[in-house]
Amino acid sequence: MSDLNLPSPGLIFGSALFNSKDMDTQTIKKIWSDRFGPSLEFHHEFFPMKEYYSRQMGDVDLLKRVIFMSLAPEERDNIVAHKIWADKLEKEISGQQSYRALNLDIGLLTVENVSLATGKNFAHRIYLGQGVFSDLNLQIEHKIFVALPWTYPDYAHPDFIHFFSWVRGFLLRKNNIENT
Repeated sequence: MSDLNLPSPGLIFGSALFNSKDMDTQTIKKIWSDRFGPSLEFHHEFFPMKEYYSRQMGDVDLLKRVIFMSLAPEERDNIVAHKIWADKLEKEISGQQSYRALNLDIGLLTVENVSLATGKNFAHRIYLGQGVFSDLNLQIEHKIFVALPWTYPDYAHPDFIHFFSWVRGFLLRKNNIENT
């Protein structure tokens, strides 16, 4: 029999894809920091899903992306409330427009893995509650994150893995955990 223990806290992150005709990075940063406080920003040009999202969000050349990483560890089950908040925010910002102005994916970085919150079920996704599933994208192996067969191409990119592994080091120190 195992003892039931709470896991160490994780860091919430958000991948914000937006139409720069309607929004800018500073606006999204303000919205993000009002909810999550001080955060890191990660900018990277590699985003192979831009064409896919342009069908909902307008001209591919107007789409911009930034990832925000909260610096305040929090309980892992908060990801459900944050995903619900992000979905409501997307709808609010898009309003009456005929296209989607913002796509804000919420994720969780823990010392063991990186997962995304989603409303879409699939074989490798675990139901968390209130319509939210956890989509495992990276797992730790030999002190570095590695991609899984279903990991999105951008999250599997070496620069993303390096960023998430570096942030994991911060989280280990914050939680006083030995690097395993």
